Amino acid sequence: MAFGELSIAKIIAMNAPKYNKIIEPFADNGTVAMYPGMRKPKQHIINIEDETIFNVMLFMQSHSPADKRDLKKRDWVASQETFDTVLAINAIEGKDLFYRFFYLKKFGVKSKDPEQDPTFDYLKNGHNMSSILFTMPSAKVNLKKATLTNDDPLSVISGGAGTFTVLTPKKPEHIDAVEVKLSGIGGDYFYAKKSKSNEELFEEVGGDVIISSFAASSIMMATMEVRTNYEHKSREKLKILEPVEI
Repeated sequence: MAFGELSIAKIIAMNAPKYNKIIEPFADNGTVAMYPGMRKPKQHIINIEDETIFNVMLFMQSHSPADKRDLKKRDWVASQETFDTVLAINAIEGKDLFYRFFYLKKFGVKSKDPEQDPTFDYLKNGHNMSSILFTMPSAKVNLKKATLTNDDPLSVISGGAGTFTVLTPKKPEHIDAVEVKLSGIGGDYFYAKKSKSNEELFEEVGGDVIISSFAASSIMMATMEVRTNYEHKSREKLKILEPVEI
């Protein structure tokens, strides 16, 4: 799973100091926990609104050696026949959901209609994605002490001393609600959203909060607006890195 258009998770992991508690209300697109460079907090709450992604993450957190052995026997090579078979899987949890989720994500083309199933991407015919299995042990270790929740993101937002809140909303209603809450969040936070402007901006607001926009390394070349009050407040220390799949 990619963490948004940018590798925002990696930016944070490379710069954030150690916190007692990290809260990620909008972790559907990834989590800082998946980066080994992130200093582990005593408590890490990862909230995933999408139930399918939530159950995939639960499996990654708790899968057994037997689960991995079973997955190794699956067909991870792209073909129309296998794609149709995988599409018919109706599992809602466990290894079957994991297999279906990642196979369709890698080899499927999404429809503009969210109600429609993806179609097979013929450009990837013959590609092998069995390497996804090599990421499972590290994912399990990184998520070991995290608490995964499936709640309304806005209900998870909180702050306080020693708390770091990572805010990466995508829905317009979530963005509006977060911006209302931003000034009242206790503790440190990192907030990022898409920006309509392609001009790079960098200014300190009230000597405390950074607002910056930078061109993202993505297909859409989207621009992200970032606001943060956490320890590393200089642009040089916010390392803008290439997108990474997690």
